[in-house]
Amino acid sequence: MVPHEMFLAMVLTNAKRAEASEVVLTVEADKSRIDMLLLDGSSQPLTAPPPEVLLRIIAVLEGGQNEFCSNVFTVTVEKVEVERGSGTATARIRNWSIGHS
Repeated sequence: MVPHEMFLAMVLTNAKRAEASEVVLTVEADKSRIDMLLLDGSSQPLTAPPPEVLLRIIAVLEGGQNEFCSNVFTVTVEKVEVERGSGTATARIRNWSIGHS
């Protein structure tokens, strides 16, 4: 298991428990951010890793990898949109499922 993949699996597992409709990973310059968008339209920030870790996760998602494992769960990302701009990268994970490892 690769640490950044385990991290994403844990984030998405927690987001599923919170009934989030979407998880947004954002890196802008030297700042990283993770937000859960909840069913009521509100958002909740999560603790984000350093920008280089989040950029690696976004690159893996952009490359088409869709399965991520933690010690207990396997997460399959079913729908993700990645956007890159000048100094920014964003991944919107809109649909994912959780299984037991």
